[in-house]
Amino acid sequence: MSFNSLRYMQIKDQLIRNISSLKPHDRLPSRTVLSETYQAARTTIERAISELIGEGLLYARDGSGTYVSEPINGRNSHDGREIKNWGLLIPDILHYNYPDIVRGASDVASENDINLMICNTDNSYEKQTRHIQKLIDSRVHGVMIVPAIDGIADLTPFFKLKEASIPFVLCHRMLEGIQAPRVISNNFHAGYIAAKHLITTGRTRIAFISRPVYSASSDRYQGFVSALTEANIPVRQEWVVFESAFESDGEGYDSALRMMQHDERPDGIFCFNDRIAKGTYEAAAKLGLTVGIDIGIVGCDNTNICETLPTKLTSVKFQTFEIGTQAARLLLNGAVSDRTIVVLQPELIIRESSL
Repeated sequence: MSFNSLRYMQIKDQLIRNISSLKPHDRLPSRTVLSETYQAARTTIERAISELIGEGLLYARDGSGTYVSEPINGRNSHDGREIKNWGLLIPDILHYNYPDIVRGASDVASENDINLMICNTDNSYEKQTRHIQKLIDSRVHGVMIVPAIDGIADLTPFFKLKEASIPFVLCHRMLEGIQAPRVISNNFHAGYIAAKHLITTGRTRIAFISRPVYSASSDRYQGFVSALTEANIPVRQEWVVFESAFESDGEGYDSALRMMQHDERPDGIFCFNDRIAKGTYEAAAKLGLTVGIDIGIVGCDNTNICETLPTKLTSVKFQTFEIGTQAARLLLNGAVSDRTIVVLQPELIIRESSL
């Protein structure tokens, strides 16, 4: 046995003795403090703690630290009641629809004495994988996930959740290749009602500007095409743009500028989200066009951007609070089938930009 292996086992034994003197849910000192206390390398501390998490003696809360678990035969119990832990993975708690999803899930969790651990993925598959592994190691009782969309797709953590018998619910959008209960927005209908509205206001040269192709953008585009086809309006491919990057600076601006700087330009544009719509406003202003008069614009997500633009933006509103509540209720029902699908319909909030 090497010295490093022996040292690691010594540290693990010392940690076990230390844990035995603590109460369930007590927080362990930081890795730096433990490294100094035991005079051991941080990597040795990390290895020991990782194994103790896997053995159920510890659990981790993302961004918060490592805690002492309940005894296996009574883990997560308090005063005779079982206290469960759920995880919620979202791209960003501060933006778009996600705060309402958090609120809905949190309300249901609170009503049922369930702890909710929130993890931001920044839409990154890599971060999503790390968070799911931590939640598995923490022995959560269920997970709600708004799937990431940026990077190289990694479905491995979802299969690991199934192997660990941890139920999970997909929220807001689909994930190809994974069969699981899902509570999703009807993105097809979002594209349909947005384009239909522009048509009913007399616009016949209608464009579409979107983020890169993935499930939501594809569905919104199909809804857009359906509305135009129904009205016998041609879909002009030079006025259809799927941008090359997510969360780029000035989303929508360059695409809209290219469309609108020709003599024949769109008289209506459906934008995948409100940020792209904002970029489209800036392009229109650059060309001296007036939103709502020279060109109608409809966004999506109904964010606070809508009320801050010089001409208030018409936008599609999703039932995001209900997504959170219904996903949490599916977790409460342990017998939910992987084929369960709850589809929530969006509505159009009409403002000055499309009248």
